[in-house]
Amino acid sequence: MNTGKLLVFAAFGAAVVLLFTTEKGKKIREELADSAEDWGEKLSELAEKAACSAKDLKKLVSKEVSGLSDDARSRIAAIIDESSKTAKKVKDAATA
Repeated sequence: MNTGKLLVFAAFGAAVVLLFTTEKGKKIREELADSAEDWGEKLSELAEKAACSAKDLKKLVSKEVSGLSDDARSRIAAIIDESSKTAKKVKDAATA
């Protein structure tokens, strides 16, 4: 193992020890957990908005857009449905 890798592993080990054995490390872990929870909530909100937007877009494409063939409308609707499912998966993953 070269010296660079050894130094990286040593620094990583020291950081882990500090995070789990000191009072300041406990505070940092709590702040990281709070930040992760905040990001999860924001991601969930964005996924919900995306799902609502996809539903609105599907409605628009399915009923109100003239000049598109039925085949084109159905293909676009299928893409939008898949996007809604993906947004729901992201939301579920963020809230888990």
